[in-house]
Amino acid sequence: MSSAGRWAAPEAVLPQSEVAELQRHVNAGRLAAAVSHEVMSALGVVQTELGFLCDLMDGPLRLEQAREVADDARAAMSRAVQRVAAVISLARARPVGVAAVDVKEALGAALFELDCRLSAHSVVRDFQSVPLAMADRGGLLQTLVSLLLDAADTTPVRGRIAVSLRAEGTQVLVTIEDQGPLPLAPDVVTERIHTPVWISRSVAHSFGGELTVSYGPISGRRVSLRLPAV
Repeated sequence: MSSAGRWAAPEAVLPQSEVAELQRHVNAGRLAAAVSHEVMSALGVVQTELGFLCDLMDGPLRLEQAREVADDARAAMSRAVQRVAAVISLARARPVGVAAVDVKEALGAALFELDCRLSAHSVVRDFQSVPLAMADRGGLLQTLVSLLLDAADTTPVRGRIAVSLRAEGTQVLVTIEDQGPLPLAPDVVTERIHTPVWISRSVAHSFGGELTVSYGPISGRRVSLRLPAV
């Protein structure tokens, strides 16, 4: 069967609205799984430090030491809150509608949402000046998040993830390159039903985008997302 024939499958497998909702929940779940250990560690610090603070209050109160313990607990709680807030933000439904979108802003928002997930990698940005593009902003954000999560999941710790944005003719082009292993050929990756790449390709297609996967320049893969420029 041809690649074009296989690509007719997404709309037949799931209605488009369900594909977009699936992507949103999958992204939130993937991020939750990635940060769960850090959240639990932070809460453990809070529990320990509050217990220590209670012990201090039972004896002669040493304000300097109590302040230090309280500051540690507050910093740990802040980390936990930030991680949980990022997951909740991804899970939140957004208005649906195709309009002129600032792709650079959406890309920056996706990177911000995943700051904790990408902190173990070297993220190289090359954002050029581009025109607005036609897209559903919420769907575009979730698609970018999904592609960045893929890159983070496959790239080794301290490995390089390159994110670029540029104009190409009448299109706006976003590329994400990782250094992870690529066990399957790129054309096979996009056709595996219900995988994050398959979902992202379907969602991008719904607002006029085109998503392709190819081999990276050195190792790993390169994902290209093309959007019609305004």
